[in-house]
Amino acid sequence: MFFCLKSNKIDNYYDKILESIKLQFTKRNPNKKLFRYIVRNKINAFYQIMRIYHFLCIGLISIALIGCKPTVGKEGDLPQVSFFYWKSTFKDKDVSSRWLDSIPVNKLYIRFFDVDVDANLGPIPVAPLTGLPEKFPYSLTPVIFITNETFLKIKEEKELGDLADKLARKLLQMSHSHKVKEWLIDCDWSPKTRIPFFNFCRVLNEKARNNHIELMATIRLDQYKNFELTGVPPVKSGLLMAYNMGALADWETSNSILNEIDASVYLKNPKRYPLPLTLGLPFYQWGVVFRDSIFTGLINGLDSSDLADSTRFKKTGENTFEISENTFLQGFYLYEMDKIRIEKVGKNEILSIIHLLKKWKSVNDNKEIVFFHLDERIMDSVNGSFFKYFSQKVSTIKQK
Repeated sequence: MFFCLKSNKIDNYYDKILESIKLQFTKRNPNKKLFRYIVRNKINAFYQIMRIYHFLCIGLISIALIGCKPTVGKEGDLPQVSFFYWKSTFKDKDVSSRWLDSIPVNKLYIRFFDVDVDANLGPIPVAPLTGLPEKFPYSLTPVIFITNETFLKIKEEKELGDLADKLARKLLQMSHSHKVKEWLIDCDWSPKTRIPFFNFCRVLNEKARNNHIELMATIRLDQYKNFELTGVPPVKSGLLMAYNMGALADWETSNSILNEIDASVYLKNPKRYPLPLTLGLPFYQWGVVFRDSIFTGLINGLDSSDLADSTRFKKTGENTFEISENTFLQGFYLYEMDKIRIEKVGKNEILSIIHLLKKWKSVNDNKEIVFFHLDERIMDSVNGSFFKYFSQKVSTIKQK
């Protein structure tokens, strides 16, 4: 603003000088010596002004060039890095303080239990977490996965209120020795279950606030992109699950967990979501099993190295295998001619969509990135410094 004001004043003064000289000519001043003296002084003044104007222009250009350099937020402004812990039994070996502190990590999202509908008992907790120590060096956020089927069966206001009450009491009981500040509800709600799920969230949100706890909900990519149609859950904030974006049940899919083509559908032209969003990203692998060209199931944590036995597994592509004989694999019985597609998301896959994540972050309120999920494998294979580097990389935005 300062330079703009100065520039306008210079232009006005320059116009006045020229107008003054023009008047001297038109008046035909009979005193030629006096006339030449006036013109010479006016011209000298003009050059002085132009010299100042020149330096101001150079200053403006320099500032513009400096502004074009990529900027990185200060350490405190970078998104915090957190992890999901998604096992039913808590194991110390899966949570190395030394590794987490190297990033550093301050919070873990820990799955406490699932909720599903029993034909006789109604909604019940499934596989509740065991082994969580009373003293824990990190802030923790309990996560509850609720099946979509639950809200197909439980729709009435009283039923939803009872479910919210039971869930809140169980969460408080399981986390009584920890200072919990938020709960995360994970549910892949659909158009048919949106109303009961949203009503459930309203009741649970009130119970959470009464205990000084904020309620979060997971947001799938299609729910993010089409929120005008799908609606926005009545919670404090959301967690965008930027994974599981491809056609899992299609054998021709190369990586349904995460790939640049599918990610661009949702993130290339990002929208500002009505809620603050934590960004959830994958860092895991699995085997996708097909039988007679039909998707059969998933073998979590499966890697190509687990299929190195050529007498049982035949490599048919970069990440595909065929079963040569009936066999067991990590508790999964496989038949001859079954097929497996290995899907993995590691450092290279995450970095391949960094340009899309920068666009998304530029329009959304994001202060945290959560990776799914923490276990012994990720700590053995990846240096913790990568996640700090990634947080910085996402926050580096080239100014226009």
